[in-house]
Amino acid sequence: MSIARAWLREWYALVAAAVFGLAAAWVHWYGFVLGGALVGLVSKNLKRGLLAGLGFGLLAWVVFASLLASHGALVAYLGMRQVTVLSAAIPVVGSLLGSLVRGVV
Repeated sequence: MSIARAWLREWYALVAAAVFGLAAAWVHWYGFVLGGALVGLVSKNLKRGLLAGLGFGLLAWVVFASLLASHGALVAYLGMRQVTVLSAAIPVVGSLLGSLVRGVV
């Protein structure tokens, strides 16, 4: 029973870190680095931290793309090839960079 509770606590901490990181990324792009650091810190080891950082970056980009889709601008956004690639790379790379803090701690 204690293993399940520990797993559940880790899951809640990961979700809370992701939500806080998304809220910070809404204000400034440093939020991607902060969110990656937070999800990396609540992970068990560096490998899981990097995967969590990658997942957070992809989640941030999916949230952005879904906001564009809800306003009917997704097709125009996908048509801007270099801008699309750059705006997808910034959250992923920033989150991965932030999740490297797990290796320091």
